[in-house]
Amino acid sequence: MQQVNFYQAQFKPKRLILPAKQLFLLALLAVIIFALLGLYSAKKSSTLETHIASQQHLGMLEQQPAVVNDQALLKANLLKLQQQQTKKKILLDYLTHQNFGNQHGFTDNLAHLSKQHIDGVWLTDFAFINGGQHIALHGSALQSSQIPLYIDGLAESGPFQGKHFSVFSLENPEANSNIYTFKLRTNQNSSGQQ
Repeated sequence: MQQVNFYQAQFKPKRLILPAKQLFLLALLAVIIFALLGLYSAKKSSTLETHIASQQHLGMLEQQPAVVNDQALLKANLLKLQQQQTKKKILLDYLTHQNFGNQHGFTDNLAHLSKQHIDGVWLTDFAFINGGQHIALHGSALQSSQIPLYIDGLAESGPFQGKHFSVFSLENPEANSNIYTFKLRTNQNSSGQQ
């Protein structure tokens, strides 16, 4: 086995030493390249700035009509909001000055109708008109003499006190039936509904 000594001069890498003149030329060449790149970059930058300035100017010119269009849009929105406010004021005025009749429901009326029990008398139809201000009752009875008793009992019960049944009709039984039919209605001076 043979041994090789790598530390000998012949195996050491050789350093290349440039003369001063060549070093100076290389440095000068690097400075010239950097100067040219700087000039190119400055020219491109000024061109870009000019282009940006022209775009901004065009943008400002385009925005001026947009401002006019925005003003027209704002005026249209304002007009729409004013119309909505007017409608809401009309609705509020209507709701505050309108009488809506019975606001608590008809449970009490129905309960008193169900308590009015006279043998041989029954209701077949009833209606609460104008929020319960007016009442229409249709019924049947086995004897006509029981109907006034039913009306008196009804007029004395809670929600029907003070109601005057001004429309009254009584129909005789048909030929093969012994059932009387009757219709009662409270006075409807202002509404005209039946």
